[in-house]
Amino acid sequence: MTEATVFESRVSKLEQDNRRLKLALGALLLVLAAVPLVGAVIPEQIPHVITARQFRVIDATDIVRASMSNSGITYYDRNGARRSSVADAINYWDENNTVRILMGDPGIIYADENGNVVWRTPER
Repeated sequence: MTEATVFESRVSKLEQDNRRLKLALGALLLVLAAVPLVGAVIPEQIPHVITARQFRVIDATDIVRASMSNSGITYYDRNGARRSSVADAINYWDENNTVRILMGDPGIIYADENGNVVWRTPER
């Protein structure tokens, strides 16, 4: 073999390897592009029933702002302090955790900042 034929043989092999590499890279890019499309086409599975003992709503700072359980629904302020709840009655607490308003079986009761009843609905 002459030097020119060896050179041509090596260039031919390099060109063939280059074509294979381009094909493999193209196929890989095609597969990578298809993966997100397949995920977008598959419909989300929506459960018929969600079972839990409690649900919580949290804000961006991970503070619980509302919760729902078998004891009722409770709402919290931005500090995480309980402010109102709906269960057997509707209650409202002030910033000192004192019940200020209660609406339920005994009627409507309004209390001052010390928890003393200030006003209540007349008895029937």
